[in-house]
Amino acid sequence: MTARPASDRRASDRLASVAGAVAARPGERVLEVGCGAGVLVTLLAAAVDPGPVVAVDRSARMVAAASRRNRAAVEAGRVRLVAAPLVDAGLVEERFDVVVAVDVRAFWTPPAPEWDVVARVLVPDGRVVLGASVMRAGDAGRVRAQAARAAGERGLAVTATAQADTVPFPTATIELRRPGGG
Repeated sequence: MTARPASDRRASDRLASVAGAVAARPGERVLEVGCGAGVLVTLLAAAVDPGPVVAVDRSARMVAAASRRNRAAVEAGRVRLVAAPLVDAGLVEERFDVVVAVDVRAFWTPPAPEWDVVARVLVPDGRVVLGASVMRAGDAGRVRAQAARAAGERGLAVTATAQADTVPFPTATIELRRPGGG
């Protein structure tokens, strides 16, 4: 058995923490924004079998890497990858139980139009899970406040927060839902 590179182990540790916060159940429809090379896609697809998991990333190169990593799930129709910014991804008719993003600054940096898409595609009792690397003291609180403000403008509120001691930086997670949601 070949050992994974250290960078892959770190990413997996961090992304496994976020996947645990998502705690997707079989059959839930999951949207990952900013999927990168597809490590979290792999974890999510395993949890929600038969899925589906839709993953979006603005980088065609990252989507190609995610496609290679998740080839079997893509071929089985359990994972669909889209190379486009979220606001241009064409998710017009689709609805999701969970939207997840890790280190996607657009969710806490104004004007944050990505929240308009999330508010439209999220089912009424759905949830959003954001993960953020905590590189400096105060990062988690700042990200939480800025994401809460942007999401609040679209009818979502923070319902849970956590922080995991992942390598190389701790990972903060923020869960948001519509008030009165599940």
